Amino acid sequence: MTYRKSASHVPDGFFATEAAGLRWLAETRTVPVVEVRAVHAHALDLERLTEVPPTPQAARTFGAGLAALHRAPCPPHGTLPPGVEQYFFGPLSEPLPIDTASSESMGEASAVRLASLARLLDPGIPALGAVIDRLAAGQFDDDAPPARLHGDLWAGNLLFTEAGGTLIDPAAIAGHPLVDLAMLSLFGAPHLQDILAAWEDAYGTAELGADWRERLGLHQLFGLAAHAVLFGGGYRESTARLAERYA
Repeated sequence: MTYRKSASHVPDGFFATEAAGLRWLAETRTVPVVEVRAVHAHALDLERLTEVPPTPQAARTFGAGLAALHRAPCPPHGTLPPGVEQYFFGPLSEPLPIDTASSESMGEASAVRLASLARLLDPGIPALGAVIDRLAAGQFDDDAPPARLHGDLWAGNLLFTEAGGTLIDPAAIAGHPLVDLAMLSLFGAPHLQDILAAWEDAYGTAELGADWRERLGLHQLFGLAAHAVLFGGGYRESTARLAERYA
């Protein structure tokens, strides 16, 4: 069975970008990804998924699979899936076009994306600008290699099915593996601690350091800033408070 996701207002290439991201993640054969059936200018035909109740074991299996995805061969930070020219982030109702740049430095690539959002915040958030400067200078870089990221991995984009935890609706990009964990942690997910523990066991901490959980906030800034752009209000205040921790 097929599920059609459609919208007439989205930018040109939006659905082709999403399809490319799904296929890029799926080709690793590490974690279930919804199958792309057909791509149209204003619609995307996908495999129809049937959800089942999430269990701790399913969460652990997903966490280990996500670690394997993050260990799969990947180009430099900020690289988009093959054939993708424009990165989009945000809900189908208002996808935001975001600047990207490919770099061997996680911080440099992340700074470009975060600066793209910061320019949309009026008035600006001074602490966010300070974090962007520190990222661009490489002050937060570590030894973790770039990973294929879902990029928008909140609980609504992780569906538990008979096949296991299945990825949908990505904003796929190459980047730091903590980005996906940060998004899951930002808004919560079923059996989150099981996911994180299984990911840690499978991925390892040699390149991250034992304090990797303390740095999840840094990688939540992009998702939180996007919500501030889209919805304002409390999200703007939360973005400012979080940015102050890393400024």
